[in-house]
Amino acid sequence: MELKAFQPGIIPVLIILIIFFLIGFFGLLHSWFDPASPPAPPLEVPVVAVDPLGYDSLIADFRLTRDRERSRLQEQLTAMLATADQTETGKLQEELLILMKRQTLEAEIENLLKAKGYAYSAVAVYPETITIIIKGRELNAALVADLGELVTNVTGYRAEQLRILE
Repeated sequence: MELKAFQPGIIPVLIILIIFFLIGFFGLLHSWFDPASPPAPPLEVPVVAVDPLGYDSLIADFRLTRDRERSRLQEQLTAMLATADQTETGKLQEELLILMKRQTLEAEIENLLKAKGYAYSAVAVYPETITIIIKGRELNAALVADLGELVTNVTGYRAEQLRILE
């Protein structure tokens, strides 16, 4: 096996790289131990909003119960659909479609309420009524009227069909 000699141009390149490394290393050491250098900025710590009054869990429980009820009804309708004749199939499919429309309405109203500044809110749309839960803000007559107008415009339900709970 034959050893190849270094080419003459590689040695100066290696020396330059070593010099740059040493300059950078000693510059870093100098900045660490120099009392005149400014201190490093503190690390940024992400801040998490805490819900001290438990509104998040209350709203989450309401939504979980609402979704369980809807899921049970959907399962029942789907099971009935499997054994239904043609006349009942159309009615059951309409019921499933109405159930999905209610779910869409709930999400739409909740998003509108969030956009209006109601961070802790939940909505449940039933065949004859709509229940709206608002937490974290005191409701007065003007706010209730504003909420009622918003929901009636979006859903087509009458104001008498709304239940707004605080």
